[in-house]
Amino acid sequence: MTFAHPNVLLLLALLPLAAWLAVRQERRRQAALAAFGDPALLAGLAPLPEPRRRLLRYAIRLGALGLGLVALARPQLGERPATVARTGRDMLVVLDLSRSMNVADVAPTRLAAAKRLAAEIVSASPGDRVGFIVFGGSAFLQLPLTADRDAFNLFLQAASTDDIGDPSTDLGSALATAAKAFEHEGEHGAQAVLIVSDGESGEDDLDRPLDALKRRDIPVYAIGVGTPEGGPVPADTSEAPEPYHRDHIGRVVVSHLEERDLRRAAEATGGAYARADAPAAIREVSAQLSRLATRTISTHRATKRADRFQWPLGAAVAALAIEPMIGVRRRRRR
Repeated sequence: MTFAHPNVLLLLALLPLAAWLAVRQERRRQAALAAFGDPALLAGLAPLPEPRRRLLRYAIRLGALGLGLVALARPQLGERPATVARTGRDMLVVLDLSRSMNVADVAPTRLAAAKRLAAEIVSASPGDRVGFIVFGGSAFLQLPLTADRDAFNLFLQAASTDDIGDPSTDLGSALATAAKAFEHEGEHGAQAVLIVSDGESGEDDLDRPLDALKRRDIPVYAIGVGTPEGGPVPADTSEAPEPYHRDHIGRVVVSHLEERDLRRAAEATGGAYARADAPAAIREVSAQLSRLATRTISTHRATKRADRFQWPLGAAVAALAIEPMIGVRRRRRR
């Protein structure tokens, strides 16, 4: 015999105290009656309550309460076959790997902060399937939707700006890849896109991918990483003659957080936008993701402990039904 909620059984320790209080109250009642008059004489004048029957009713009530507490603790005995369903959502994490994600205006770098935030948001919904898309000037699906969180974390932590040949940023391509990946995966209303980027997109063609996501009711939740003041973009390699990347006329390239397209993607699809340095907004994004509808992702046969709370619960109900039938007054003597 095991219990699903064994802590409830600790309340049974209060029953002896309740029994002691009931006995004490009955003794006080008898003492008050004796002070009022001769109990034998009073018994001949009126049908007085009988102490034993009154205490018996107290005992039945306390017994019913104890049985109710045992039922609340959910006793379990034996096993039974069961179908276990796993529910969740399908979420694609879209990570920006453009050159500007190496900027250190967010410590230690934008990319490191983006990985940390993505991992935190994903871990808040352990039942979801997660896929992984990386993008720069182009985008590709690196990990299809899976329930294997170890695989996702492995791909996430291994992601580097060196993985993308084109160091520019194309948000439209990333969103289009996400829409394409969802065409044959999951159900409407239980899908979402989480994009983490500094928003510096050199392309403005967001209409097509956003329309595709809206038609499938897929919200985009966007996290902007970086600061409006920005910072210099590091050189491509450590062997470069200078620490920072320069443009075609020799100026050090400074990258800034660009929120316009990220906000647009979130608002157009019914999602939400948050900056990486706003913890309250990040929590709100996680909360909105957790409120999305879920679907049955997988089922499997298993055995479960069989609940037996019906037995003590039935006994408690029977005791409460019997208790009013016990009269507390003795018959009046002639």
